[in-house]
Amino acid sequence: MSAIPPGFMRVLARRDRADGDEANRLIERSSEQRAGLLSERELGTRDGTRDGTRAEIRAELRNCARAVARVGQVLVRPTHALLTPLEREVARGLGAEVNGTRILGHAFTGVVEDAAHAAGIPPRGTRVVVQPVFSCGICARCQGGLAMHCASRSIAGLDAAAGGLAEIVAVPAANCVPIPKDLDDERAVFAAPLARAIEAVRRGGVEKRTFASVLGDDLSAVLAALVAVEENPLARLVAMHEATLRAAEQFGVRHRALHEIGRRGDQELVIDTTGSAETLAAAARMVQPRGHVVVAGISARAPVAFDLSHIALDEIEVHGSGFGPIAAAVDRLARRTIDPSPLISRRIGFAEAAKALASLGEPGVFSVLVQISR
Repeated sequence: MSAIPPGFMRVLARRDRADGDEANRLIERSSEQRAGLLSERELGTRDGTRDGTRAEIRAELRNCARAVARVGQVLVRPTHALLTPLEREVARGLGAEVNGTRILGHAFTGVVEDAAHAAGIPPRGTRVVVQPVFSCGICARCQGGLAMHCASRSIAGLDAAAGGLAEIVAVPAANCVPIPKDLDDERAVFAAPLARAIEAVRRGGVEKRTFASVLGDDLSAVLAALVAVEENPLARLVAMHEATLRAAEQFGVRHRALHEIGRRGDQELVIDTTGSAETLAAAARMVQPRGHVVVAGISARAPVAFDLSHIALDEIEVHGSGFGPIAAAVDRLARRTIDPSPLISRRIGFAEAAKALASLGEPGVFSVLVQISR
């Protein structure tokens, strides 16, 4: 390999092809391009394809240029971020195509550092959580109450919008929700995942007399079960792993192992938080004719091969569920109706974040709390 000219830095990023081949590339960037800019750190991924094959992405921690706020944005200094299975899926390739860097971390808390481009609101020093879905506010969908489905939306940590695993990020001021004084960061950081769970239960229409099951083994499954039992104490969590069943028992939620579920098809509602062919098939078997299945799993493993004949013959209604409004989640966390802090499997520093992604695939590892700054 030829020598790198003076004044350049190099970053080695590995891309693993889906067919198992490995390709290494050397990325050279002139350090002079960043003269006068404060160098911050971020947890990001490198994206790319070769010969039409989507590449796996390796997360890495590296220096980057300081974020710059535009009109309507504030600069936020993240204090804590939550690594969840969603970050693992992004590292596998989930999300919109992005040229260059994708900064991970859809769930994070922080402190407003600079609000000059947003008329000082929220004020500097305000503790906030960030709604990860960024919308334009002016398109027909936004004006019609569908801001979560904005035609030009960008999701922090999934698309081009920077996530919270960085030392400074620029976010729309409208997406910042102040954290109540009595709510600590270790619970507030769950606001975005909890909002997804609230939305999944809302989409399914859980009622007090509904036979409802949440199917899955990840953080979203446990949170959705906690939300569901608020509406219906008889709602249950169905999981494959013993560690997930133990978590349900710890929270006092009814639970059942998936292999123990028969073929009675007696559930009125099943919320699938995994989105795999296996769990979708299981959900279709569990639900009664003309029942409802909510697909809340967001996975990089697409397309999913799935037989739809059972859904057609039994006239099962299938609903998608993505992200939800974050303010309702902050309210529940502040009122302590739900305390998800026992679902923190590990607490680590920023420097350990890249290595911690791999642990999210282990049974019983629901989330990893990353302390970025104090």
